[in-house]
Amino acid sequence: MAGLGKILGAGLLVAGATAMMGATGAQAGDCHHCYRKVVTPPVYETVNERVMVRAAQTHYRHVPAVYGTVSETVQVAPERTIAHRVPATYRNVAETVQVAPATRVWQVSRDRHGRDIGCWVKVPARYATQYRSVMVQPASVRYETVPAQYATRQRTVLVRQRHVQREVAPAVYATRQRSVMVAPASASWQPLDHRRH
Repeated sequence: MAGLGKILGAGLLVAGATAMMGATGAQAGDCHHCYRKVVTPPVYETVNERVMVRAAQTHYRHVPAVYGTVSETVQVAPERTIAHRVPATYRNVAETVQVAPATRVWQVSRDRHGRDIGCWVKVPARYATQYRSVMVQPASVRYETVPAQYATRQRTVLVRQRHVQREVAPAVYATRQRSVMVAPASASWQPLDHRRH
């Protein structure tokens, strides 16, 4: 636009000088040096340009902790040993025992003639059967092992800790059109066609 002002200013100066010369020439009857002013408007073009609509933004989001449930086997009762007392075992056995030992006794008898006859008579031993209890197996202790007892239970465990998550939203751009001047306005003086006057 400053260039246009300079051109227009120069044109005015030329126009003043020409007017003076024209007046003189007109008075003298000479129009061979007359000019007309021609103004050329500025030239514009539409261009596309990329502009930022929204700047990049950073957001922070609090993410709560996450918990889960797991199953595990736990011991309810430990292994233990129980002592069982086993009594002795007996049975009855029969055995022959001597009740009276063998001996001799004096016996007097009469024979067929009526005479007293004394003799030593041997009396054998006398035996009897008696029963007694004998131990077949002595008393003992039997140990029984009771295995440990287990059960399944569920408990809550931390899967992911609470944390802050950073989220970045990128900048947003758009394309817009803008009119730019590619050639400024101009003015020039062109000679008049004398044949048309």
